Formats: sequence, C-alpha cells, structure tokens
Amino acid sequence: MGPSLRLADFAANALAWAPQIRSGDVVRGAYGRATTSPIHETDIAAVAVRALCGGLPPGSIHTLTGPQSLDQFEKVRVIGAALGRALSFQELPPELVRQGMLAQGLPEEVPDRLLGSLADYAHRPGPTTSTVEDLLGRPARTFADWAHDNAPAFAG
Repeated sequence: MGPSLRLADFAANALAWAPQIRSGDVVRGAYGRATTSPIHETDIAAVAVRALCGGLPPGSIHTLTGPQSLDQFEKVRVIGAALGRALSFQELPPELVRQGMLAQGLPEEVPDRLLGSLADYAHRPGPTTSTVEDLLGRPARTFADWAHDNAPAFAG
C-alpha cells in the first residue's frame, strides 16, 4: 500500500464564488465563520509527485493543508485584495443557500454535504498542518498566492 494524502479544503473551491464576484462586490453564502486552511493545487501536485516517485514511506498518511486558517469573510477579502477591490461576504441562512444550490440543478446530496462541512468548520476550525513544508522543504503557498494566481477567473 502506498502513502495516503488527505485534504480538507481545496483553495480552488473558492472558484464557486467567481460568478458573484464578477457581477458585484458581495459574496453571499452560509456559515461565514467556517474556518479552514485552503491548500493551493500546486502544493497538492508537488506532494503527489513526491509520493508517486517513492519519496514517501508506504502506508504513511499525510494531511495536507495550506499554511493559514481563514474564515469565509477573510477568504473573500483576500480575493478582493488580489483584484484590487473591496469585497465582502454576506452570511445567509443555510436553508436559503441550499435552495439556491438545488435551483441551479445540483443533486440534493451536494448542498447537504457542503453545508454540513461548513457548519462543522464554523464550530470547529479545520486542521492546519505543516506537512507541505515538512515534505517539500519550502513553505506551503498561501491563499493570497492562490488568489493572485487565479485572479483572472474572478475578473471576468
């Protein structure tokens, strides 16, 4: 059995906010205080390459996160900084968000799973690890790095 890589929050999940950011300065969603340490996809790839090339012990388990814990309000502000705009997050009731996701055609289990995770992270922040830095010998990329790298997706 090879090494196992576990991830809690992908920075790219923030791309779901792109349509709202392209059309205004407010991101609306549930659980503004949901706190995670989003990981940049280039860090995931770098650790995966190391694992595939035999650089990690067989059977080892590695939890990968970004280097800093941010709530939804902070993530939106960071994206705004990358765009040179003052963006804000407006918290909505979870059921309203769920109904909106269902109206967009998402299968019922998707909003339920997403909102359940956000509710959990609003009460207990997701993990923050130093695993990326420990394995690669360099700091993990920040959410600000990710926002800068992906600014065109939000600018339209």
